[in-house]
Amino acid sequence: MDIRFKFFQRLVAAPYLLAILGLLLPLFNVSCADTVIADPSFYEMANGIDLEQTLKEPALGYIKKMETSNPAAIDRFKATFPEFPKIQPIPRLYGIIGALVIAAIFALIAPYGYYASLGSVAMGMLSMVSLWAFVAQMGKLCGMLGMNVLSVDPATGVYCASTLILIGTAMNMAVIARPIVDELRAKRAAKKAIGQ
Repeated sequence: MDIRFKFFQRLVAAPYLLAILGLLLPLFNVSCADTVIADPSFYEMANGIDLEQTLKEPALGYIKKMETSNPAAIDRFKATFPEFPKIQPIPRLYGIIGALVIAAIFALIAPYGYYASLGSVAMGMLSMVSLWAFVAQMGKLCGMLGMNVLSVDPATGVYCASTLILIGTAMNMAVIARPIVDELRAKRAAKKAIGQ
């Protein structure tokens, strides 16, 4: 087997590992009337955040006013986020990191088996779908607060991680396709040799 192709096979793990670093960037933006008031990273959401420390003005000022002048609104927030203004840790998010690590491990062992490449693709795609589902869920939660001015949009972190996962998937597909192409070429060459 070509040494360059073996080297390429080893590189397939890199995009999945870089996606883990990409999640240090803001995962989504919470906007109020076109002003970004919060942009937590994946790890901040996984470990829990204190909105009094992460919210930007003017939202932080509104929250402080609500605590004294409109406790009913705070109770509505607490129905969705029980420890409001703190958001509880979401440790199950680390399952997405686990899926990316497994995708990288499968990519590293891919040269020893075709199914490892398929496993790497499956785990990578599963982690990407889970990321987008989580961002969509955050949008629904903000909608449940009853504040139509709040919107949740994907941010740099989810786009960066998704792009890297797709690059890893494309590289895995190349690893899967290469032996098939080589086999077809060998069969054509054998037929030509017999025909001559």
